[in-house]
Amino acid sequence: MKYLFKKSVYRLLMPLFDLAGSIIFFPIKIFKKYPPAEPKAILVVRLDHIGDFICTSPVFKNLKARFPSASITALVNSASKDLALRNPNIDKVITYSPFYLARSGKSSRLEGLSRIIKDVRALKFDLGIDPRGDLISIIIMRLGGVKYIAGYGITGGGFMLNETCKYDDSKHIMDRNVALLEALDIPVSDRSPEVFFSEKDKDEVERLLRRKEVLQHPPRNDGSNNSLAMTEKAVVVHPFAGAKAKEWSGENFQKLIDRLRSDGRNVFLVGSRDDGGAFENVIDLRGKISLPQLSYLVKSAGSFIGLDSGPANIAAALNVPSVIICSGTNVPQLWIPNSSNVKFVCKDVECKPCGLKMCRKEKHECMDSITVEEVFKKFKEIA
Repeated sequence: MKYLFKKSVYRLLMPLFDLAGSIIFFPIKIFKKYPPAEPKAILVVRLDHIGDFICTSPVFKNLKARFPSASITALVNSASKDLALRNPNIDKVITYSPFYLARSGKSSRLEGLSRIIKDVRALKFDLGIDPRGDLISIIIMRLGGVKYIAGYGITGGGFMLNETCKYDDSKHIMDRNVALLEALDIPVSDRSPEVFFSEKDKDEVERLLRRKEVLQHPPRNDGSNNSLAMTEKAVVVHPFAGAKAKEWSGENFQKLIDRLRSDGRNVFLVGSRDDGGAFENVIDLRGKISLPQLSYLVKSAGSFIGLDSGPANIAAALNVPSVIICSGTNVPQLWIPNSSNVKFVCKDVECKPCGLKMCRKEKHECMDSITVEEVFKKFKEIA
């Protein structure tokens, strides 16, 4: 078993945990179970972040195509709840935000785990899928009475899985996700990610922008899916990230915003209510729109610039021309949805990929060496 831990103590302890578990579970596992031919209730667990959920959307799509009459439930981080609720391939949504995956300090209490297990048990799932390879996800499904569980077990608990798949971290995250379906002999006909928004989301965004006087009156009515009629060309900018190691300076973003304004573009600044920093020459929408509403805004504006984060994944999934400013934390080409309209700005530093949340070096070379001119030039290539 390949374990993906940064801390050596976990790499030493988890094999011992799995060995003990394998001994305990051996009497059960010698009687091999087979995946249900026609499951009535399916659970997919994705407890990490927004981008990870978006890259899991092909799993839901292919499951619904193969089992159209099955009830498909998504157990997701609360940050992904609104996107999950809009997805027509998902019938039920349960939320749980583990403390070990929290970025903003907002997480579910440990005792909330018992509630989630109780909710899972009540829904009587025939099939459970864990694309992340997460120990807590596996425990939830096993204690929740899921009859057949498929996953990776790369953080332990593989002995509790009925179907253990080989994890290949050289593949794109979406390929890793759908590989679990292929291991279960479930056809994968479409690997493209999906993001959805409703008519109500569109109406709310347009109402907000008319109040800010950035839309023409009356709105365009030409039969297109995009009913926004901007008074100027527009770009959505998201200068925030979930980890310090992925951040580009606010000063650089302000210079970039000024260049965009000089180029005759409205700049929509998006982020959460907690994302701080003063920015000028922008239409500040921080904390004012939901993720589905952001999806509509990005699609309608027609271009995006941001860091390696959830909104960048939304823009890429929508195939919107985007420039994503990337640190050396990971290999973004393996984590952002594939799109010919996405351009990455990143530096090949010797410590890449480091997997760190905060750079340990005196100079944050991978981000500090990216210039405003580089980003703007890349943007002009696509927008």
